[in-house]
Amino acid sequence: MSHRLERSGRVIGFADGDAMVSVERASACGACGSRGTCASGGAAPQVIRIPAPPGLQAGDRISLSMPSSTVALGAVIGYLLPPVCLLAGAVIAGAGGAGDGIAVAGAGIGLAAGLLLARLISRFAFRRGFAATVCGSNFLHGEQP
Repeated sequence: MSHRLERSGRVIGFADGDAMVSVERASACGACGSRGTCASGGAAPQVIRIPAPPGLQAGDRISLSMPSSTVALGAVIGYLLPPVCLLAGAVIAGAGGAGDGIAVAGAGIGLAAGLLLARLISRFAFRRGFAATVCGSNFLHGEQP
């Protein structure tokens, strides 16, 4: 059984055929101990970009849905890939026995490559169906929560 995460938001505009949605914080964020370091727990609303379905207008309240497996994949891409590339860069550069300075440079290059790779993978993956989608087809045009 696939679990889905759902959040409410309001369409604040459009850019290049995508909708810009201001997502409301989850009610649990206020009591979470990690709210100061989490992107979801900040005081400012989080704005995400999703493919705009037909009929969506600025000001519409919508409900967004995403499979929980997508969140796990995003965590692996963002938190695991860059450090693995950092270590690989250090090991490969240090394998020649040229010294610690070369290994540090290799680690830096590996980290930069890992961050770039994570960005490219996430852009490709989230454009191919891993992005949040609008639940259902009834938009609440201009209604207040």
